[in-house]
Formats: sequence, C-alpha cells, structure tokens
Amino acid sequence: MSGAITVDVGLAVDPDQLDAVAAQLAGVAATVAGVGAAAVRTAADPVLPLSAPLAPATAARVAGDLGRIVAGGASAPAVAAQVLALAGRLEVASLRYRVGDEAADAVVALARRTVAGAVVRAAPVLAGVAGTLVAADVLLRLREVELRVLVAAVAQAVEGDVDLGALAATAAEEVGAVDDRVLGDLRGAGTLLAAHPDVVRELAATTPYVASAAGVPGVHDVADVAGLLTSAGAVTPLFRETAVRVAPQNVPRAVPARPPRGLAEVLDGVAHQSTGYTASAGSVGGRLAPAGQPAPGGLRLERVTQADGRVAWIVEVPGTQDWTPLPGSTRTPMDLTTNLRAVAGEPTATGTAVVDALRQAGVRPDEPVLLAGHSQGGLTAAAMAADPDVVAEFHVTHVLTAGSPTDGLPAAPGVRTLSLEHTGDLVPALDGSDAQGSPDRTVVRRDVSDDREVREDPVAAHGWSQYLETAAVADASGDPAVRDFRESGSAFFDAPGARVEAFDFTAERVP
Repeated sequence: MSGAITVDVGLAVDPDQLDAVAAQLAGVAATVAGVGAAAVRTAADPVLPLSAPLAPATAARVAGDLGRIVAGGASAPAVAAQVLALAGRLEVASLRYRVGDEAADAVVALARRTVAGAVVRAAPVLAGVAGTLVAADVLLRLREVELRVLVAAVAQAVEGDVDLGALAATAAEEVGAVDDRVLGDLRGAGTLLAAHPDVVRELAATTPYVASAAGVPGVHDVADVAGLLTSAGAVTPLFRETAVRVAPQNVPRAVPARPPRGLAEVLDGVAHQSTGYTASAGSVGGRLAPAGQPAPGGLRLERVTQADGRVAWIVEVPGTQDWTPLPGSTRTPMDLTTNLRAVAGEPTATGTAVVDALRQAGVRPDEPVLLAGHSQGGLTAAAMAADPDVVAEFHVTHVLTAGSPTDGLPAAPGVRTLSLEHTGDLVPALDGSDAQGSPDRTVVRRDVSDDREVREDPVAAHGWSQYLETAAVADASGDPAVRDFRESGSAFFDAPGARVEAFDFTAERVP
C-alpha cells in the first residue's frame, strides 16, 4: 500500500507566509524549467549523435534520460507547471485572506479569461490537431501568466484595493509575451494528463471562459457547460432525461455479517454494487461473503440498529456504468447523462432512484442517513446532500465520496462530508476546482503515483480498489478530522450488540 495521505479541514494561516512560499515555488519552477531548456540544448548538440558509436549503451541511456526530461508526463515543463499551479493556489489563498472570496474569485476569473483568449486565438492550430490537448510547455507558459496576474493582485491588495482594470492590462501584456510558436506546439498528452490531473482541472475550469471568448452566451462555470450539453435533450436523444423505475432485487446479494467498522468497509459495500466487482476481489474485513458480478443499476441500503435501539441507514451508490450519450441504452441510470446533469445542478435519474429506494425501505425522517458513493455515486450523494427537498424529507447527516468531482455541490448546513481523492485521478479534477476543507468537509488526498498498478495503467488511480486502500489508510491514520467524522457518525458503525439488515434494489430507466 503506497502513498501518504493529507487531510484538509480548512485552517487559517498568515497570508504573508503564503506569498513567501509561493515566491519560493516560482523560483523552483524557474529552475526546473531551466533544466529542461538545458536538456533541449544538450539533445540538440551535434556532438551527441557523433559520439554514440563509441559508447552505444551509454548514448542510449542518455537519450532516454533526455527524452524524459524534455517531454512526457515527468518532463521538466510538466513538473514546473505543476509547481507553478501550487504557487498559484497559495496566491489565491492569500488573496482570499486579504480581500475576501468575491474579489479573489474575480481575479481568478480574470486570469482564466486571459488564458482562454490565448487558447481561442490558437483555435486554428487546435483544429488542425483535433483530439490533442495542450502540451506541457504550453501549460507552463500559461501557468506563468496566471501566476503573474495573481502576484500583481496580491501586491495591489497589500497597498489597498484590487484594481481589475489594471490587472486586465497586466494580463494582456503577459499573455502577449507567450510565444505563438509554443502555443502552436500541440501534441497528444494522455500520459501528461494522467501524471498531472491539475492539467485537467485547469482545462475544465478554463472551458467556460473559452466558450465565452468564442461567443457562447450564458456560460460562467463548469455547471453551465454541463447544462449546455444536457440541453441537447430538448431537441435530440442525446442526454435526454427519462423516468426511472426502482424495484427490490429478486435475487439478494451477499448479506453483511455486521455493520461496517470504518470508512473502508463502507466503501467496500459501494464496490459490491459496482458492475466492475468480481468475487475474486474479496471483502474488506470479511464483512461480506464473495458474490458474483452485480447487474447494472444496483443500489443497497443497510439499516444499522444499535444495541440501544437507535436506527441509522447507509446508502451505497456505485459509479458510472454506461458511457454512451444515449440514456437507456443499457437501461441503467448510472450513465453519462446522470454525470452531466449532476454537474449542471439538475435532477438526475440516479438521485430519483435513491430517493425512491429510501422511501420503499421505510426510512423515517428522524433516522440518520449516510450517503456513500464512488465516482458518479459520490457525485450523486453530494448532489442529494445539497438538495433542500432531500434533506427536508430525510435526515442526511453524513456523506462519503471517493474519486468524485463534488466541489461545486456544497452540502446543506450540518451535513458532514469526507472526500477521498487521489493526486493521479483525473475524475475529481473535472469540476475545475481544488477540493477545499472546511468545518463540515474533510478532504483526504493520497498520492498513488508510486503504485505499480497505477504506473502501468494511469486510469487505475480512479479505480475503487485503489480507493479502498486509501480508505483503509485513512482509518488507520488516527487523524483527528477523520476520527471526528467517524465518531460523529457512530450510529452507522459496528459496536457491541449492533446488527445490520440489507435492502437491495435495482434501478432502471423507463424507455
């Protein structure tokens, strides 16, 4: 089990310290970028190929090392861009402390509009290499533009008020210095994206500004972009919402032997509803007997009764099971349409199915509910916890998400949320923002880049098996925020005299 976790609960710090660390990181990024430039010069040295016949093995090793420094996910520009991204986040935090969220958000929007304008101007080149994404060296230069705008805003904040007009002039000057030749140097970047999901996050966050710069009206954030896509359902079969039918499963699956004892066992219950589950995967803590692959659309509710008679419910929602834009192609509501509608803040078939299952199971208004899900399941859980109608009908007290883009869905007041995220997972980055801790939300991050499975298949960073490991690491960490989440949700976990019952449902779209 590799990778340490970090826990974010939102702490106050000195903004001057944030600025100082950001400046140091910018210096580190410049040094790393300089290493890349030196490698480029070395690779272009005509002496290098001439000397290869004298020491072929050494030459091959040097060429490989130079290649990794110059290009790819671990290239110097990519690493420098990642360091600059961290510096930018620190400067944004400094701005928030100095001038408040609204003014800081305005500066961030200004910086992203600047980058969006550069991307739009490069549109002919982008169109010529359809299917490719911005290369690492391009990202580095755009990161530099953003950071300089943020640094200028901090300097203004220290002197007085933030002047967006002056910042706009600074931004225009900075982006004008970006080399058009570099902007045109676009190439496939699958490995880069897997190694640096912050690229995906920034692309997602910048997309609304690109759309606005291209003349698309009414697009202000990622939710608006998703809403544009779902609106296609009014005139085409794409992303068209349907009714959903929920019925108890005729063939019950493996029944839990006891209530869960921690986050990993709750998430293991979610994994057992996933169509990617296999009996060979076993069960965390041996709580569930081996079971075959579940049918699409499965939902499970666990009713936990403590020795004193208190009743609480755990809802286990799996991730996406159908990636086609035509809802109902496999009848499961866990599809791409639900993903887009959830991000857009619209009602979803999966959310409707969960509410129906809660009603059919007989969940009472005073009984605590924990909503748990992986990927789309976590997105659904977060959307439900942010829905006033849902929290008015049911006593939702806790949410557990794993690998879910939920940052645009703040839960209702009093709902405790714990989010598990991997630094190499692209999916949580799709909401275009960094997960932030708060008194009601704990964010647990784990770096899984050293894991052999992830090195061989970057998509594995999103897999529920990896998140089961992360949940187990969190359980064993003893971190106060994680412990507080579990203690506040003690009604859901195993204790002497506690027992559990499972209610299995199948949800399907109605054609």
